[in-house]
Amino acid sequence: MKNLMRFSLSIALLCAVVFGFGAISATAVEAASKKAIVVTSFGTTFDDQRRDSIESVENKIKTGFPDYEVRRAFTSKIVMKRLAERGIYVDSLEQALEKLRQEGYKEVVVQPTLFTPGEEYDNKIVAVVHQYAHAFDKLVVGRPAVTFTGAHGTPNDYAIAAKALKTQLPVLQLADRAVVFMGHGSPNHVNPVYSRLQEQLDAAGANAVIGVVEPTGPTIEDVQASLKERGVKRVILMPLMVVAGDHANNDMAGDEEDSWKNILLADGYQVSVYVHGLGENAAFQDIYVQHVRDAVYGNYQKAHHGSKK
Repeated sequence: MKNLMRFSLSIALLCAVVFGFGAISATAVEAASKKAIVVTSFGTTFDDQRRDSIESVENKIKTGFPDYEVRRAFTSKIVMKRLAERGIYVDSLEQALEKLRQEGYKEVVVQPTLFTPGEEYDNKIVAVVHQYAHAFDKLVVGRPAVTFTGAHGTPNDYAIAAKALKTQLPVLQLADRAVVFMGHGSPNHVNPVYSRLQEQLDAAGANAVIGVVEPTGPTIEDVQASLKERGVKRVILMPLMVVAGDHANNDMAGDEEDSWKNILLADGYQVSVYVHGLGENAAFQDIYVQHVRDAVYGNYQKAHHGSKK
């Protein structure tokens, strides 16, 4: 009887050890497989644009990467503060990464919804990611919408973006009117992104002119000169931004005398406005999905910096 009891106890202990190690192994595997994508945007206080533009991009990425946890982060402290005053809380990129670290995530992709690389990308995204370089087994940054020029075997992001714009505005092909795109621009230097994209739009036969808000140009005066050369009288204004936020609603389409709409009206143009962000464009959403994919698989890493693997 005692021998039987000893045998039963041994079996019980063996099962406990086996199943115990099994549980630990399963936990370890689960921890190692925890992967996340932080979709990082400047942010907006416009509720419809958070839903129609930012959330639309996020949802497309969720669909494309069902094995990843997809989270939101904003970079604008002013936007986050104003939203918090209304009871809407959005993490900064630092907060989002810290939460993922504490929750045991091992692989993280930070995908900005920026249109172009610049100061916002360098200072508020890449710099923050570098601070967390040793917090994860793999931490990579996806590139903004237009980054590569097609050199050295990289995709031509400008040609892809021009094609995506044409899907959103079929009137780009009409000769009797021009689409004027308002970009943000860079505050301290001329950003070559806009001239490169202008070249692609011209090559694609799109009757479009790009200007930017920042005085570094191309300015609204440059836009006026281009419209005069093209000889059109009908103009459609559209933001060249992922979100149709403050710049689009006020600087572009506002009722103030110095809005682009009123400047062009005073010039004698028939002006209509298309206040929709690029994030509403399914083809632009696909661009960000592809850029996440490139980051996940390490495509073009020699050409695109800002990652730790």
